[in-house]
Amino acid sequence: SQSAAQKRDARARYAAWQALPDSEKQRLRQAAAALAAMPPAQRDALRARFAGMDQMHRDAWLLGPQLGVFYPRLQPLLGFVPEAERGPVMALLRALDATELEQLSLISLRTPPQERDAVRAQLLGLAPAQRGAWLREKVGR
Repeated sequence: SQSAAQKRDARARYAAWQALPDSEKQRLRQAAAALAAMPPAQRDALRARFAGMDQMHRDAWLLGPQLGVFYPRLQPLLGFVPEAERGPVMALLRALDATELEQLSLISLRTPPQERDAVRAQLLGLAPAQRGAWLREKVGR
């Protein structure tokens, strides 16, 4: 009885859930339990606040709590990734810690549109051991 758009949305949400690491799934289960334990008025207020967010910000949370918080600032660099790069980009993002995600956020916001593909390719070409130094150098710290 769902529309085609609702079915697509449900499939996308399920795929996003399946892609999350177990630690992120556990954090979300805990958040869902905390939400369920709230008084109805408080829960409804949070849901209304979320519904009032820009679609990009709502969709960012499909990436899970760690990446979702950074996605609005990562979006300029990573929002329009070719299909072939999506898996490697997601693996790279999940391997970064909060400090490195913050640094990448700054790089994303500072990178002109015409340079984004080259910066992303450079980052993807780095060995994991080189990423921290590259991020610090690009940020200027």
